[in-house]
Amino acid sequence: DIINSMSNSPATSKPPVTLRLVVPASQCGSLIGKGGSKIKEMRESTGAQVQVAGDMLPNSTERAVTISGTPEAIIQCVKQICVVMLE
Repeated sequence: DIINSMSNSPATSKPPVTLRLVVPASQCGSLIGKGGSKIKEMRESTGAQVQVAGDMLPNSTERAVTISGTPEAIIQCVKQICVVMLE
């Protein structure tokens, strides 16, 4: 759906898309990996920019994960995040 909506846009040069996920704080350590290795691997393999918020969301036990890049890169990155969270 993301790819279809982007390809139908009149702009020829597509701006990067940003997606924000809400992730349980208890899962963020496994997303980042030891010394940031997992998140670095995700960035390199997908080409997307991934940032995990340092602080929890207000009145919550969750943190925001922001993903930016091409629609294809974001889709690949979300798939990888899901795999890590299921492990």
